[in-house]
Amino acid sequence: MPLNKNKVLVVGMDGLRFDRLVALAPPVLSSLMASGAYGTSRLPYGEAAAPRTESPGEVVPKSPEPPSAGRVIRSRTDSGPGWSSIATGTWPDKHGVVDNSFTSPQFTKFPDFLSRAKNARPDLTTAAFLSWAALGEHNAFGPAIDHRMVLDGYALTWTAADRQIADAAGRHLADTGPDLAFVYLGDTDEVAHALGPHCPEYAAALHAQDAYLGRLLDAVRARPGESWTVLVTTDHGHVDEGGHGGTSPEERTVFVIANRLGEDLGGRPLDEPRLVDVGPTALALLGVPLDPAWELDGEPLFNSW
Repeated sequence: MPLNKNKVLVVGMDGLRFDRLVALAPPVLSSLMASGAYGTSRLPYGEAAAPRTESPGEVVPKSPEPPSAGRVIRSRTDSGPGWSSIATGTWPDKHGVVDNSFTSPQFTKFPDFLSRAKNARPDLTTAAFLSWAALGEHNAFGPAIDHRMVLDGYALTWTAADRQIADAAGRHLADTGPDLAFVYLGDTDEVAHALGPHCPEYAAALHAQDAYLGRLLDAVRARPGESWTVLVTTDHGHVDEGGHGGTSPEERTVFVIANRLGEDLGGRPLDEPRLVDVGPTALALLGVPLDPAWELDGEPLFNSW
């Protein structure tokens, strides 16, 4: 009997505070945590006294807890730096995105993990579904990806854009079964900006995204002869009144949930999983060697599963 083919689905939920996730207990995410592995870490950057707005902000001259001695990362705790770190496996001082303006990205030198997979192994199929248009427009997830769908949540409303992205991603996963897929959902962040992460509307947005995740999992579980690993993460948190960019624990705390569908890892803790570890984990699971010349800051997580 042939071995199951390894495949990876990465799902990003923007501005999702882990403590609110635990408190609200959405069923799909809670199930992935209970049978998988998960943990939190803190972003190694932030702008002191940052305005809690969608504005690009200013480059911070000093960061808390730099990841290595003598290294200072200048960045706001914004979506641009967060998703670029997830995409590239590097921190903002390398990929160049320090706020939401994407002024000087270095995505040619540090491409996203789907593009790296495709470049290393052209036989792999890749797909990305994005409801934040900036991630496609600035090539944080670049044109080398086989199938790329980009919508504008600001123009469509985030509720509508996420729904359309989830519908399209579900169909593509069911019909095509790409080897590596990334799905971005953004309504949690939009609601938190407007009303904070403690309101009923935030809970409703999270539960809607959780239901979308469940449909994506149903699509891949229905495919025979494939072994899927699912990684779920976020880019930053929010202060209680809503907003981010600064250095508070609420803004800097992020999480990674990892689950090998069909296996029970028993809710095993991950030791401070970082955003930059997501891409290297996906690549390693697909058998793509990590080249030291890529200068990645992240490393595969599964050694601690």
